[in-house]
Amino acid sequence: VKELTRYRVTGAIFLASIAIIFLPMLFDGDGLEPNESLNSDLFDLRQAVDTLDFSEVVPDDRSRAPELKAALEARQALRATIDEEGYLESNGTRIGDPVLSIEDTDTVIWAVQIGSFDQPDNATALRDRLLHDGYSAWLSNVRNFGGDRTRVAVGPMLLRTDALAMQEELVVRYDGLEALIVGFSH
Repeated sequence: VKELTRYRVTGAIFLASIAIIFLPMLFDGDGLEPNESLNSDLFDLRQAVDTLDFSEVVPDDRSRAPELKAALEARQALRATIDEEGYLESNGTRIGDPVLSIEDTDTVIWAVQIGSFDQPDNATALRDRLLHDGYSAWLSNVRNFGGDRTRVAVGPMLLRTDALAMQEELVVRYDGLEALIVGFSH
């Protein structure tokens, strides 16, 4: 009787190990063929957008025509102030990024610029470190005589005294860091 029980236990262990090895292979889904009809029916958004003509705007309502004409003129005026790569010609800042400038008597919003980097990865690393430490940090891309640079700043602040306090705090916390108070606009 003991020998028969031993054979049964050995057989059960063998069958269980075979099942552990082969059952996952049967149910992993690699053997399934992709459904070609599903892929051919998908709507290609890029192709649809490329076929649209955005150069002409046709108003549905004739009363809105002056508004649309003004919007088109504003768009053309904006395009005249931007270079091919999306930088404003007046101050070299990429369109959509915050504009940092030398503060003057007209400055009403301030920021503290912490660094300016040739390598965007270095700027991103510093910004991420500041964000991790609880500061409201962001990046601003600018093009000047020396090429493209990515600036890291903290702010904005509505009071210059807050900007001064932030500058002092950053210089103390990040030893050796040179922080500048700059004007902020968007």
